[in-house]
Amino acid sequence: MTDHVARLYLAAGSLLGFFVAWAGIAAHPWSTPPARIDPSAQALARYEQRLQQDAAVVRRLRADQGARASVPRVRVVTLPPLTTTRTS
Repeated sequence: MTDHVARLYLAAGSLLGFFVAWAGIAAHPWSTPPARIDPSAQALARYEQRLQQDAAVVRRLRADQGARASVPRVRVVTLPPLTTTRTS
């Protein structure tokens, strides 16, 4: 190979092929990226779960309250203050 132009094209093609292969390997096309979960979506899911738990507690308390409807209510009576005086 005595043609200098052919050697230049061969060298340029080899370098181009090397860098294209390097970029392809560095991109890791065979691995899948990890799934990214939005933090605000996680917070919203936790909040919704908490609301559902609170709603279940409220439903249970209302059912208990309906079952205890025949029980008389407690009356709160205020008494006059107790005063003590000392004589010496």
